[in-house]
Amino acid sequence: MRRFWLFRSNLKDLEYYHSFKDLEIFEKYCHDYYLLLPLWLLKKDFFDEVVIWRLTKFPRDEIVFEINSKKFIQRWVSDFKLSFYYPKPDISFWRGGFPEYDEVTKIRPEFFGKKLYLGAGQRQFSYYNGKYDVYLIEDERDFNSKYNCLPFYKTASPYIFHPVTCGKTWDICWPCNFTQIRYKGQEFFIKKISEDKKLQTIKIVHCGNRPDKGQKLAKKYGVKSIEFVGPVNRIELNTLLNSSKFGLNLSNRIDGCPRISTEILMSGTPLISRDTVRLLKYYKKNKSVITTTDNDLSKNILSAIENYEVYKNAVLQDIKLSLSFENISQKNIDTWQKI
Repeated sequence: MRRFWLFRSNLKDLEYYHSFKDLEIFEKYCHDYYLLLPLWLLKKDFFDEVVIWRLTKFPRDEIVFEINSKKFIQRWVSDFKLSFYYPKPDISFWRGGFPEYDEVTKIRPEFFGKKLYLGAGQRQFSYYNGKYDVYLIEDERDFNSKYNCLPFYKTASPYIFHPVTCGKTWDICWPCNFTQIRYKGQEFFIKKISEDKKLQTIKIVHCGNRPDKGQKLAKKYGVKSIEFVGPVNRIELNTLLNSSKFGLNLSNRIDGCPRISTEILMSGTPLISRDTVRLLKYYKKNKSVITTTDNDLSKNILSAIENYEVYKNAVLQDIKLSLSFENISQKNIDTWQKI
């Protein structure tokens, strides 16, 4: 019996996808690649059982999906130490870098098989001396010679993010939440627009929470070319991206590796990415990704818009080949099997 475990979070609240009790609905509407990847591994016969571990304030029933007599289990426990009472896994994947992870890996490190750690933001490496075999990294600039580091490849759900035939209403779709204003480069970009008359002529749609903060910044800098539509769900985001020529990610190095980069690309929309954004070279080498410095941002945005058809054709090719769910997931398991 080959087992794969994913420790997804230390959050105790239910996610929206925990309401899905049907496998087909779960696969179609769950956006989270960290959950969809183990499901793919099960379907492709790399494992016989997958367990997704979550914490809970109150007892909850497991959600179990059966696939060719194999089980995909979402399991809630009050303490991750309770996992010791179950048959041990071959591979454990720890996503998020939380102290509860480090606690159990220090108690019985040998129990969890191959231990893969994928941190987030400032938790690229264990803060609390957890015991892991491999640190998965989403940008080569974060590799550290003190640790055994390997790349982690990410994509987005092809059910949610995919090309749609429609007209282009905007030049740029800019998805980011204003509650994360320290990370996402909002004031930086709005100030850039105010300083460049040509940049002020392009049409930009922003989606994300607290649009009032964006409107306040736009007023402060006299910028009138951004339409703030507020928060949207991911299906609506896919529509907005398909109605735009480019998607924009301006995260700084304080941010983790925003999933929006691959969501933009999988929607069939070329990506304009600030060079501070965490992203593997594997993605940056694609012709559908324009990586820009702060000084060249305006020039590169205007040039990209002028040559949109070239980038449009490139991203459609990338989706079929390097960015496909199948290809990205295969790259991850191929990497892990060499450990």
